[in-house]
Amino acid sequence: MWKQKGQGIIEYALILAFVVGIGGVLFANGNLADSIRSVFSNVNTMIEEASKPPLAAATTAKDIIERLRQGRYDGLASDELKRDKKKTLIITSDSAEGQALAQKLNIQTPSGDAWFARIQTDGETVFSYYSAAANRGMTYDTLKAKYQDYPTVKISEGLFNNMGKSARSSGKTYWEKVTGHVGKSPNGNGIIIDPTQIYNIK
Repeated sequence: MWKQKGQGIIEYALILAFVVGIGGVLFANGNLADSIRSVFSNVNTMIEEASKPPLAAATTAKDIIERLRQGRYDGLASDELKRDKKKTLIITSDSAEGQALAQKLNIQTPSGDAWFARIQTDGETVFSYYSAAANRGMTYDTLKAKYQDYPTVKISEGLFNNMGKSARSSGKTYWEKVTGHVGKSPNGNGIIIDPTQIYNIK
């Protein structure tokens, strides 16, 4: 009887030693250790993201431009608003990219309004906001249908350098009631409204 119990304990000890030995080899190899670290890092990131309070809705021209700035420079949407060194990035609020970005940043554009993001190859960034109220009630959809009749409109503008600071010596980054030029978007995706004349956008 004692012989059988002793034999059972020895068998368990040998199995345990075998498992520990295999685990040690895998762990020493580094792949398992890296995988375990990666899993814990991903879980930690997911917990951090889930614990962040939701973004308050951005609904005014100034708030929407500020939220886009946060997306570009504060990491809220750095992948979507990433500078391309080879071509200017243009996103319009009515495009699929713009709608996905608005959802991610909780941008709720009032009916009849629109916004535009332009990130140049040098990193200078322009966020433009078209308000129907600032343009005698003409909605963006109406303007889009007959944009050739309205070469300029009034817009709000946010202008930033590659570091997210003012791109002008005045130190300002936000202006209201500036002239916005209306035209076909250089990327062929609808129209754009921008403080720069459209044919000068590369």
